[in-house]
Amino acid sequence: MTTFYDRRFELIIDDKVVMAPLEGRQFKVVFEIKIDTGGYVSFADIAIYNLSQDTIGRLFKRGAVIKFRAGYVDTIDTIFIGRIRNILKERDGSDVITRLIARGGSLPKVTSIEKSLGEGVRVTDVIHTCVAAMGYSIVIQEEQFSSIPAYPRGYTLHGDPRAYLDELARTHDFSYVIDNDRLVINKNDSFRPGSPIVISKENGMEGIPEISEIGCDVRTRLNPKVKVYGRIDIRSIYKSFNFGNLYFQDVPDSAGYGIYRVYQITHSGDSWGDEWSTQITGWR
Repeated sequence: MTTFYDRRFELIIDDKVVMAPLEGRQFKVVFEIKIDTGGYVSFADIAIYNLSQDTIGRLFKRGAVIKFRAGYVDTIDTIFIGRIRNILKERDGSDVITRLIARGGSLPKVTSIEKSLGEGVRVTDVIHTCVAAMGYSIVIQEEQFSSIPAYPRGYTLHGDPRAYLDELARTHDFSYVIDNDRLVINKNDSFRPGSPIVISKENGMEGIPEISEIGCDVRTRLNPKVKVYGRIDIRSIYKSFNFGNLYFQDVPDSAGYGIYRVYQITHSGDSWGDEWSTQITGWR
């Protein structure tokens, strides 16, 4: 059984380790990190308790690159990379709380691209060009786009590269999100490579999954290996249902089992409390 002291987290600011992944409680840190394929960027809200004003001023600056790693002693990995947007100072009784509000992506926003791609260019070439202009590395499966015809007259880019990505996404039915400083591209009817991650009582599922006509919501102990556009394999005898009208639908006995594509992830934790979980929303 995993113990409290198997948990690990690490906070890095501008490539400097501020809190190392040591055994034990360390500082009280409460965090929520959300990665949503419907929202382009990821978000982090990290609250650190009872730091001195001198430490706060020395370590944290708006615009600084923040990296947060979390998990267990044998699974710790990066779950967020971004830039600090706001530093909030709060108080709860005798506790002084410093909240770091950050958006995913460590690079400054690129507002313009000027490039002409020649005859016969493919949509994946245009995507690569936009992402390169934004400065991110890319995660993409070229074969997902192999059936899309080439542009016989080429493609001209003049303006915001993200606006072009949005246009391409609407036209060719894909979505994208910044995940750990990489821009992940995925067709809406496909998924990232790799075996599905099993979610069950035996490997950390918390509570029971909620099943709907189109997908599921399930909670497991914090697992940084769960990735947007990846897959999970839910195995649960017990489940709750969120169907439109159960009186007029036949719910199969196999509901609660099956493969789902990960649409949204929320990692949340309290280094001094019980919370240390990953909430997953998946589509069948």
